Amino acid sequence: MAFLLVSERPAEAAVTYSPIRGFCRWLAKARAKRARRIALANLLEFDAALLEDLGINRQDVVDAMRDPPRTAGQTLAARRALSARNWLSP
Repeated sequence: MAFLLVSERPAEAAVTYSPIRGFCRWLAKARAKRARRIALANLLEFDAALLEDLGINRQDVVDAMRDPPRTAGQTLAARRALSARNWLSP
């Protein structure tokens, strides 16, 4: 099948791979992963009372560090929500 017009070309045919873009994308992902790891490690340095004020404990932070990077924040948010529900209802 011959494509006569540029608009008839499939979108996949127009995509070109750039090694520089790939490297930059990998570098950005690595930096984001490192920033998340540092942020969670800093949470581990807080004392128990401060973590309790935030609605989490050390085990919650350790669990979030074990989770994939995309779900670490969701894990902490779910634990905070559970803590808030348990605090409101005796």
